[in-house]
Amino acid sequence: MHHGQEIYSFFYTYGTNGILGIILTSILISVIIYKTLEIYKIYKIKTYNEFLEEIVKNKIIKKIIKIIINLFLLFSFYIMIAGISAFLSQQFKCNKFISSIIFSSFCYIIFLKNIDKIIKMNLVIVSIIIIILILFGIKNINYINNQEIVKAKNLWVISSILYASYNSITLIGMIGMMNKYLNTKKDILKVSMTTGIIIFSLAMIIFLLLINIKEKAEIPVLYISNCFGGIYRYLYGIMIFFAIFTTAISDGFTLLKNIEEKSKRKTRMFNLLICGSAIPASQIGFSNLINMLYPLFGIIGLIQIIIILLKK
Repeated sequence: MHHGQEIYSFFYTYGTNGILGIILTSILISVIIYKTLEIYKIYKIKTYNEFLEEIVKNKIIKKIIKIIINLFLLFSFYIMIAGISAFLSQQFKCNKFISSIIFSSFCYIIFLKNIDKIIKMNLVIVSIIIIILILFGIKNINYINNQEIVKAKNLWVISSILYASYNSITLIGMIGMMNKYLNTKKDILKVSMTTGIIIFSLAMIIFLLLINIKEKAEIPVLYISNCFGGIYRYLYGIMIFFAIFTTAISDGFTLLKNIEEKSKRKTRMFNLLICGSAIPASQIGFSNLINMLYPLFGIIGLIQIIIILLKK
């Protein structure tokens, strides 16, 4: 979300209807979080694998869901490498192919090491980005104009559902970790509603910031920060770079852990395959990958959401 391309593709292109889409998405994600945490609490589940065991009894469907998650992590890694290349190209006119080679190589080396600190760093960076986005939103108030409604009025509903769906693919596994801190259904409700409000607020800030876009940009919010100039340009530039890079590390490392073999040689082979394939894949382009892959995984991710919502 922090780079702005997702908000642009899934909501902003639908004009004022995109605001309705953000509201719908926020509600859907809140409901999904509530239902997921409720299942974790009722059945005293501790891990995502236990969660799958409970909601999916069919072994084939269970295997399909695991494959979907791994594919999502793989393609998300590709998107982040493309994002780094897009950032360097947009800011410094660097060659995208060379950038992807360099950072895919960095990832390969990092995956051979212990990267827990890098993954934790991602949480800190994202928190700083949220603060900067709020400052952007305050600074942008004077530039807000009325937006035209796009002719394809009904597509915003589909787009909103797909956005909530693909975000839930990894979100469902992550929110299970919160279960031990929640004692009652009231606690679960508070967390669900708070998350929905935060998602709505951040998405709306980015949506309103996008009004300043005068030309196509791979990383819209970076373009906007450059327009604001001053410390915003440099601070947000640094933060967005490290946010994308640490997200790539997190996605790639999680994928390797999911498919890890006992043999270190095979693990290194998977590492090389994942990082090596990211180089040609990233050349498709950051925005193109998002527009192609995230809606696709939004459709596929509906399987898991429907199973969760129908769970009694």
